[in-house]
Amino acid sequence: MKLFKITVLLYCAILLSPIRGNSIIMIDDDSQGQEEVTITYLQNDGVLISDGTYKVLIDAIFNPLSGWINLDPAENSKLTNAQPPYDDVDLVLITHNHGDHYSISNVNTHMNNNSNGKVIAPPQVMVNFSGPQFLNINPAFGESESLIVNGIEVEVLHIRHFDAFGIDFSDVENFGYLINIGGFNILHLGDVFMSVENLQNFGLAEKGIDVVLIPTFHTPAHLMNSHRDALISQVQPANIIALHLLSGSIAVITQQVNDLYPGATIFSVPLQSFSLGVTSVDGTDQIPENFSLAQNYPNPFNPGTTIEYSLAHASSVVLKIYDVLGNKIRTLVNASQIAGRKTVAWNGRDDKGERVKSGIYFYELAAENTVQVKKMILIK
Repeated sequence: MKLFKITVLLYCAILLSPIRGNSIIMIDDDSQGQEEVTITYLQNDGVLISDGTYKVLIDAIFNPLSGWINLDPAENSKLTNAQPPYDDVDLVLITHNHGDHYSISNVNTHMNNNSNGKVIAPPQVMVNFSGPQFLNINPAFGESESLIVNGIEVEVLHIRHFDAFGIDFSDVENFGYLINIGGFNILHLGDVFMSVENLQNFGLAEKGIDVVLIPTFHTPAHLMNSHRDALISQVQPANIIALHLLSGSIAVITQQVNDLYPGATIFSVPLQSFSLGVTSVDGTDQIPENFSLAQNYPNPFNPGTTIEYSLAHASSVVLKIYDVLGNKIRTLVNASQIAGRKTVAWNGRDDKGERVKSGIYFYELAAENTVQVKKMILIK
């Protein structure tokens, strides 16, 4: 702590001066690019995934709903109307037939402005749509189907929906999607019931999952030790992104996620992003050459911000937030991590889940026998 306070004082002085599954369908197969892949959080459990060549939207096209994290109206209008950066989307994926995952009118509007895009969704969703853009993909429960759509490899998993709020959702058709984009395997499980029995049929642990996106809004349904154990044993992901948080419980859920999944990225601020490293033409990962800590964005910020850093080697990583007096406010990461680019969100709350005051804060990253510190400003 004494070393950190000296560091802060010095810093202040300076600154203030392949295909899987049972069946295969080929639709406009193009060669797969090898580019940096960015997963951008939009709303609820909706994301945009892009490698600079291909774009995939998952569970993102709907009107803002009370109780969930939503895009602002102007950004949501761009999404609905397929305006940049949501233009020329190759593939729209919908996990299940709930209004916080898609809207019939919004999807129709988006697809009318995106004539080359395709849509995959469960039959309970597809009954609301018609036309060649909407693909009839329907694996049996507990099974998967693989295809290539507009150059993107997709495995569609028919997987059980969780029960929550005392409601039996077992009759809801829930699709998970494993996509390969930019050479990375990214798994979105929809509103999955996280259990060994529900996951074991798909052989996901052998498929090299680079990122898994999981719902985390309801403790009995998502945030129990048994759910974590099932995910780790049956999926074995290199990175975990938690999303689908209730807007009124972000602080509590964030703490629960940090306790269960140290080092996981939490999507709680629209338009924050997570990047996977650039791959070379032979398909091997380009590991960052140096350990580095980037400036947070946005900065200044309110209420949340994103911190990115790069690891040249596997390392024990500790990322902490301090106030100007050197008092620790929050531990964001305390875990062993593999080499690569990492993204962590801070929601402006301390370790107790309480919102901190506006002012100057410092974030300190310790890894690879090196410590780096940067300044950020919270405004209200």
